[in-house]
Amino acid sequence: MYFFRKTLSLAAALSLFPFLGLSLPAENATGNPAPALKPINVLDFEAATGIQRRAAEDFSHLDLKTQAELIYGRPGNDGQLLLANMTLYAPDGLQIVLMERFEPLTSAVDCNGDDGNMSLTFKSKDAFQHAVDTWNFINQAPEKKFLLIANHDGCGPNDERQPYLITKVEEDEATLTTHLTAEKAPWSEIAGSYDLDFGKAIPTNKPVQRRGLFNILAGNKDTSKSVSFPLNVGTPGVTTAIVSTSVFSLNCLDCYVTGSFQVTGHLSIKNYHLQDFTLSGAPQDFAAKLELGTTIAAPYSPDSLSYNKTLFSAPIPDAGISVPGIFSLGAIVSYDIGVSTTFRGSASMNFGLTASLPNTALAIADIQNPTQSSATGFDGGSFDRSFNLTALSASVTVAAFSQPKLSFGVDITGVGHLDVALALKLPLVEATVAAAYNESGLCSTNPGASKTGAKVTTDVAVEVDLLLDAKLGSDTTPSASFVLFKAKKDLSSNCFPIPIPGLTSSNSTNTAITATPTLPTTVIGVVTSVPVTNIGVPTVTPVTSVVPVKARGWSA
Repeated sequence: MYFFRKTLSLAAALSLFPFLGLSLPAENATGNPAPALKPINVLDFEAATGIQRRAAEDFSHLDLKTQAELIYGRPGNDGQLLLANMTLYAPDGLQIVLMERFEPLTSAVDCNGDDGNMSLTFKSKDAFQHAVDTWNFINQAPEKKFLLIANHDGCGPNDERQPYLITKVEEDEATLTTHLTAEKAPWSEIAGSYDLDFGKAIPTNKPVQRRGLFNILAGNKDTSKSVSFPLNVGTPGVTTAIVSTSVFSLNCLDCYVTGSFQVTGHLSIKNYHLQDFTLSGAPQDFAAKLELGTTIAAPYSPDSLSYNKTLFSAPIPDAGISVPGIFSLGAIVSYDIGVSTTFRGSASMNFGLTASLPNTALAIADIQNPTQSSATGFDGGSFDRSFNLTALSASVTVAAFSQPKLSFGVDITGVGHLDVALALKLPLVEATVAAAYNESGLCSTNPGASKTGAKVTTDVAVEVDLLLDAKLGSDTTPSASFVLFKAKKDLSSNCFPIPIPGLTSSNSTNTAITATPTLPTTVIGVVTSVPVTNIGVPTVTPVTSVVPVKARGWSA
């Protein structure tokens, strides 16, 4: 394979990037198929990226092989050329020859029409004779044949490779032409075993110039870049109502996420069975802000509430990848807010957190072996807490999270459908607020200091979840979620001197209420086979957890 497997082989879908019982179509925002990658001539790719120099005459390209390397790509956003590299393994009893490798040896190729004939005219007698000597074995018995894959104008659909089964070879030495009896072969019948790497990108600003040739590659040997999936959701400064009841109201005062995820993947199929599927994702310039405002007006007896709301969900335009006839992947991004609170008495406060992730963080999802998935570097984030208390009569403990999620729907021809997602609880913040009284002054012993106020403790956490659902042939994998990483950090405690009428040493809590709120169960965005914008919320049953990474100052 041409792409660097060292990174991809660290584990083996996402999340990378989670789902379900229903399915996410591999479509883009318009409901149309994911943007198709076009064939890139293998010799052009090797020469342009410095993998291999083009030989003047290499008759070995006419030899039949047990496998073939196929390169695909298309221009993407931000001047990137998106790439996919496929190694196709020959079906049992067949061998493969790739036309684009031997085409420099020919002066003419004719496979127009549907008459079952293909003609190849060679530039030299030596090339012609090598082709005849190599391919002539199929004339010896009716069951003899080989597979020819064409990437040539007039051979198959525009901007697609077309496989042919060759069953007979006739020669015309006078014109140096071979006439082949050729039958079009659907990819679903011949692509039963292959490896596919996708998500690498080459920076470029040059246009595609002709079929199968991306001159934008010329001289560019940098294949270290990855496709970026934007995760810009929410609008800074916009207030969104989350819940409103007679005793409890919650508003998102400033909730948004900015940044992107760089995503690469590796897929391995053998005899139409999934052997390996890995998605890896790395956040880039990723930041999230969660600022909430809540008002509680309740009796003094303890009570609790729990809510979850999707603020945003939509496909990512032009972010999908499709190799026609073989593989397609569509992506959507969503943004959830979850909150849970246990309280007694009344309160009015704003609280929140601004968080960022380091660009060195990495999540790797192994679809075949989910417990081998991992997330590293997420403990290196930075956090900036905000808190403003305007009224309090008792105690409140509130936990809240914002959850951006990148979800993928994957269709594999002849194998089935997979739904995979990476969900980040970032930030996850828990604040405990206790009304308190001290005759000498609660927050200060200075003369005239307030005897009443609130003691506030805040914890912050980061959690990375992998969500999966698969239907592969007759096998259906139950929806499942896996915790790849979870770490918690205690922030400093604070004291807020505020007047609380009627609070004395006899009725002061001085400590937080003992009940700890439980956040809503992580939910998965599900898109049915109808338009991709219809998002549902199925229940997810946790199957197992991956041991989280611990770091200094953090606890699991």
